[in-house]
Amino acid sequence: MPTRGWRAASHPISTGAAAIGIAPDRVTIVSEPARVGEEGPVLDPAMATFTFGAGNARKLLRLPLYGLGALASRVVPRRDRLWVVGSGIGLGEGALPLALAVREHLERNVRVVWLAGGRDELLAARRLGLDAVLKDGWRGFRLTLRARVAIVTHGFGDVNRYAVQGATVVQLWHGIPLKRLHLDSPATLRVSFLPDLPPVRALLRRAYRAAGRGIALFPVSSDRVAARIRTAFGIPADRVVVTGDIRDDVLLRGTAAERRAHGRRLLEGAVGALPEGARVVLYAPTWRDGRPDPGIPSPREWSALESWLERRDAVLLVRSHPLGRGSYADGAEGSARIRMLDTAGLADVTPALPAVDALVTDYSSIAYDFALTGGAIVFLAPDVERYAKSRGLYEPYRDVTAGRHQTSWTGALGLLEAWADDRLAGEDAQHAERLRREHFDLLDGRATERVLTEILRRIGRPVPASLRVAGDGASGSAGTPRLERPAVTGLAFDAPRAELRVRTTGLPRGARLVLAGGRATVEDAGSGEEAVFPLLRERWGAEHLALPSGDYALRIERDGEAPATRLELGARPVHALHDLLRLDAVAEAGGLVVRIGPPLADDELGAAAQARLEREYRAAPDSPEEAVFFESFYGRSASCNPLGIDRALARLHPEVTRYWSVADASVEVPPGAVRIVEGTREWWRVRRSARLLVVNDWLRKRWRRRPYQRVLQTWHGTMLKRLALDRAARGIRTRLAVLRERDRWDVLLAQNRYSAEIFRSAYAFRGPIWIEGYPRDDVLAEPDTSAIRGRLGIPADARVVLYAPTWRDDRTEMVDYLELESFAEELPEDAVLLVRGHSRTLPFGRDLRGERLVDATTYPSVADLLAVADILVTDYSSVMFDFATRDRPYVFFTPDLAHYSEDLRGFYFDLLAEAPGPVVSSREGLLEVLSALVRGEDDAAAFAGRRRVWRERFTPMDDGDAGERVVARLRREGLLG
Repeated sequence: MPTRGWRAASHPISTGAAAIGIAPDRVTIVSEPARVGEEGPVLDPAMATFTFGAGNARKLLRLPLYGLGALASRVVPRRDRLWVVGSGIGLGEGALPLALAVREHLERNVRVVWLAGGRDELLAARRLGLDAVLKDGWRGFRLTLRARVAIVTHGFGDVNRYAVQGATVVQLWHGIPLKRLHLDSPATLRVSFLPDLPPVRALLRRAYRAAGRGIALFPVSSDRVAARIRTAFGIPADRVVVTGDIRDDVLLRGTAAERRAHGRRLLEGAVGALPEGARVVLYAPTWRDGRPDPGIPSPREWSALESWLERRDAVLLVRSHPLGRGSYADGAEGSARIRMLDTAGLADVTPALPAVDALVTDYSSIAYDFALTGGAIVFLAPDVERYAKSRGLYEPYRDVTAGRHQTSWTGALGLLEAWADDRLAGEDAQHAERLRREHFDLLDGRATERVLTEILRRIGRPVPASLRVAGDGASGSAGTPRLERPAVTGLAFDAPRAELRVRTTGLPRGARLVLAGGRATVEDAGSGEEAVFPLLRERWGAEHLALPSGDYALRIERDGEAPATRLELGARPVHALHDLLRLDAVAEAGGLVVRIGPPLADDELGAAAQARLEREYRAAPDSPEEAVFFESFYGRSASCNPLGIDRALARLHPEVTRYWSVADASVEVPPGAVRIVEGTREWWRVRRSARLLVVNDWLRKRWRRRPYQRVLQTWHGTMLKRLALDRAARGIRTRLAVLRERDRWDVLLAQNRYSAEIFRSAYAFRGPIWIEGYPRDDVLAEPDTSAIRGRLGIPADARVVLYAPTWRDDRTEMVDYLELESFAEELPEDAVLLVRGHSRTLPFGRDLRGERLVDATTYPSVADLLAVADILVTDYSSVMFDFATRDRPYVFFTPDLAHYSEDLRGFYFDLLAEAPGPVVSSREGLLEVLSALVRGEDDAAAFAGRRRVWRERFTPMDDGDAGERVVARLRREGLLG
């Protein structure tokens, strides 16, 4: 055994194939990549084709081996004095310092064996003086089978995966998760050779839960992280313990100068000597589950990077993920200031982070580790929307990045330039501080001791005096007190006023509280010691609306600082039911979350209650009512064609009851109509009794038609993009769902003959199609533009540019290739940018804010927006047809035209050939065209003819009377009374 005193040494040791850097309480191995465990694949560029589907497939194929190992585990006794340790990256992560701590503190009582994934790792471990064997051989199996404790950082495969059942498994993990893990992510529940079907996902969930039950202890850095781990792994709360993250101890011990000097030696040992005094920028993206890495710079971007590095005397170290597809070698080959820092040169990068001046990353957990150094972080995420939808993130990306993330290297270089000029020093420091305080509860660098203490307590072994850490710890473990945070000391709901009252202590001077949600932020309306949050509001001129359903985090804000959400909850949670909303104010992930929901009674809430109400609905006797059930965009608004028909019905037949199905009471309904919230007992009753149902999308949920009921499907736009059965690669389940939905409709409403023909093919619809124009466009005949501008807050003399893109099947939020806040500022000064996201993006994202920018995504009627728009900018949205009645300029912004038309949807006709306005694909081109139009340089000469043809083809009957024609026909043909 080597001599003790790891804390006092800091020097490299030559080991032939591996170079070992020993820092205070940390040993870092620079070696060949090793194999990862059960949840982590081979760290080898040649194996970069790993996907979750392939990994899950291998697990299923290994089931017989797991079974044999489980059988052996039942008959072979485990030895309290034998522990095994392994790590997915090789010698590193938290496993190595913990193994060294076991050897130091428990040397006489415990044999700790490092299980290596390969020959190089085995030799490196032995050079460190560790007892080491290969994990996949017979000895590795036998040692794992007999060990009382198995310590891993990725998965069971870090040791011998077939022999862990029955061991006390300690899962250290390998970072604070931002991207969703295991049970929390749809991306992980796939098998390469099986279709993505519910039974397959259910099977994998059971497998992941079974693996989670095998974890005895999961140390984490904070309560916030603990919440993610519990749901991701299906682990009971008492097994997830806040101890601090062992791998970050090296970032918290010693002096800053010592940490930086050691980190510099590690970097230079891996990439060669760095220029004296040069800034070091590290680029470390995560992987994409087998998809190409979108962050690889283009030749032009490589050139711009090289120029910036030369000008700013900086070096860029590229640490691409070993499983990423695509090469960064072109940059390193073209410039000495661009170096590859791969796992073959430095297996564990964490100890080197103090020598890095700025980090560029996307969704990697390295951002949280780097925040402990206080350095600048630039977030570069070209695929943020797709990644967030396919993999999922635990918190909104804009919250993690303080809204400064970039989607291109051009934007990233802009932030790096500002950082180099020291223009962002204050923001960078505040951002790092927020990430620290949000995700770390203990910052003393003693996580290793706390974890080891917790292991000993859980296996019933005494804790030696050398491990004692002063102070009270988390969940009964030894440790120092947690970071002090402001606390909520009192919560109360004032039902008559519909207000939440919050008492706090410890707020910083000048701080204020807000409730922050996706589409609404509630300011403190109180004074003095108590914060008061009104839960009803005015929106777009409508009063007494509930907040939109969702989670609202209680945040601390100060001018010029990023918000923080971590307030300790020292008060009892509050649960309340109001006429317009349901309230739950609870502790969640180490903070206070106010959950607003629709006003469902206790016996209406939850899947079981809804299943019971549905059974009652289906079994109830017929009870016809002279009423109309309206629903638009799944109850997210009272708008579109159903609203146009409602208005006409109210004028022509006021005796008919008009019910509006809404998702919650944040949705304004027309005057005289009755709001019914989806899922309430009354909603189920009206769905059964109303003679006519008018919807503009699918009915959803199981619907039983009564003999007296008819359905008018108005749809929600003339189509450019392909629909339903006309879309390529539709699976049999989707096609059956389309046909089942079609059979619910009695009549289809079409805006024009072109749409009617497409409905016949897209839905194989053989019933009547009424071509009457669109009632939603009736307001465009004689719009009250002054009133609309007043509701939107747009000056009377401003030129309005309306940007209204459609949604994307591979994204959740509104598509934004423009960086809209800054784009609005670049338009001519007399222009206002009015932004309208698609209804399907309404539950996601946030309202944009900026000078001369109005986000009207939540505005109920898109027709009002078209009425005040002087110029329309769209891509593939059906608003391109409705706007034809205005005979005003169009611009089509289509940066993803090929991807959308070929990969996502496909078109019914060639937009480029027929568009009634210019088609541009770049931000610069759009800005140039719009600037000219705002200045009055009209495009009439070039596109007047096309606009006329467009109007005659698509809106020949949009004359302001479509709603009345539809109501008259409903009455005439017996669908209404």
